[in-house]
Amino acid sequence: MNTMLSLQRLALPLTFAQLAFAANTFVTSLFLSRSSTTALHASLPGSMLAVAVSSLAISSLGYSGTVFADRHGSGDTPGALAAFRSALVLAALSIPYFILAAPFGHALLGVFNTAPEVLAAESAYYDVLLANGYFTMLAAVLGGYFTGQGKTRFVGAVTVFGFLVNMAIVPIFINGLFGVPTNGIRGAGWSATISHIVPCVILAVAIRLHPLECRARQMCRADFRTHLSLGIPNGVRAVIDIGGFFVFAAVLAECEGAAVAASTAAFAVNGIYQALPQGLSQALEIMTARAARENRSALLAPALRLVAIHALAFIAVLSLFGRELLNAFATKGDAAFADGFSATAKTLVLILCAKAVFESAVQVLQAHLRGRGETAAVFRIQCATSLLFWIPLFLAVRAFSPGIPAYWLTMLASSALASAALFLTQSRLPSAPRTPRRP
Repeated sequence: MNTMLSLQRLALPLTFAQLAFAANTFVTSLFLSRSSTTALHASLPGSMLAVAVSSLAISSLGYSGTVFADRHGSGDTPGALAAFRSALVLAALSIPYFILAAPFGHALLGVFNTAPEVLAAESAYYDVLLANGYFTMLAAVLGGYFTGQGKTRFVGAVTVFGFLVNMAIVPIFINGLFGVPTNGIRGAGWSATISHIVPCVILAVAIRLHPLECRARQMCRADFRTHLSLGIPNGVRAVIDIGGFFVFAAVLAECEGAAVAASTAAFAVNGIYQALPQGLSQALEIMTARAARENRSALLAPALRLVAIHALAFIAVLSLFGRELLNAFATKGDAAFADGFSATAKTLVLILCAKAVFESAVQVLQAHLRGRGETAAVFRIQCATSLLFWIPLFLAVRAFSPGIPAYWLTMLASSALASAALFLTQSRLPSAPRTPRRP
């Protein structure tokens, strides 16, 4: 019980940050839906491709917070600071990657059978969100300085503040209020970018004002090797995960407009719930990395019990209010559009209930493995379940039984398989796992 309470206390600020992110996504999608059907239609593929491309840098360098936690938790403060500085150097070196990603994304978006006006909106949104991706990555590196020390409250508060900024200014940028030119979906991208620049500034100032007191150690090759050897598998895993989801979203964009709108609404509602397992997973990863090696295995069971409680609560909310939540996204249209939206939403609510259980388990199990330094194991499972199972299944459904509910069921099956594979991997690990190497 004490472990559950400690984990929940550590997770609470991160959960609020994730809830703010989900609310931010909800608000942005809501204003885009009021802007135009084309903007809402294009928002998911454009944003998911930007997230997929950015995730290689975000997840690779974002793992620096776990490296910091491992070193700081064991008393190696000079090594933790050297790891932090080397992560900042790698962050600066990643700028060309984001620049070169623009033409790649345009070519990839053009592969799918979307209407010309939707493709133009997707490309515009994607371009701006690449800048947002860089500052998201930088905020993750800067925030790792504090989360690695177990100071999740400050990082959570800064993150929430950034999203509150976005929710305040996104209608101004989308609709052109107070003299700002109307920018539609591009304005939503710039609003999101500003909301990530703000936390970067606050975190950088806080680090400058409150440095860790210790004898300095110079960065060395081993610091960079640690980030690359442990971070890159984590980054590639994220690319496969989110990249597959981008393909999913892009194929959905080929479907009938009412069904696409219902699916986009389902993602927004699901994102609100996902704040709970995501915040818990981040806390579990930090706590596992900071714990003594012999105590790390004992953290998993309390985390799984907590996430089970979260999933059951979400299922109860969906059972009572699921259709009403999704119907809030229904844009004004004819009766056929309303009927199509309602029918798809009804099915997706049921799928969301089952999906919550397996997705939550996957996130917790992955986080525990990452905290133990087993990023390569998470990467192998992600490759197997996504490339060898989900993609063939998804393509088969697209060929023989296309439709948004059927596409969603392929994600549910993949999550169920991944959770089983991760649990089996956890059960086979030694009680004293390897940790990120220190120079």
